[in-house]
Amino acid sequence: MIKRHLVSTLTTGIVLGLTTFAAHAAPSAALNAKFGVCFSCHGADGKAILPNYPNLAGQNKDYLVQTLKQFRDGSRPNPIMGPMVKPLSDSDIDQIAMYFADIKPGK
Repeated sequence: MIKRHLVSTLTTGIVLGLTTFAAHAAPSAALNAKFGVCFSCHGADGKAILPNYPNLAGQNKDYLVQTLKQFRDGSRPNPIMGPMVKPLSDSDIDQIAMYFADIKPGK
């Protein structure tokens, strides 16, 4: 009985996990190649991998653009984000901000 319950629970978890994954389309190969470093901390689904990193899913696009530009120009100093965004163009920043803004935040 316990074995059956465990198998049922695992199967349900896998199905729910796959359903959740399918609901959040993975970024394109080009986007992943360009912004994979962003996804490594903030998640491709906009949900951060650690609690001290911000979740970006559903954030306001203009806010994200402004913040990334401030990190890039140093007016908002951050030892991690500054070097990450330094090489990004305005177009890159707009693209990644739009990507995260378009994701519906999870529960």
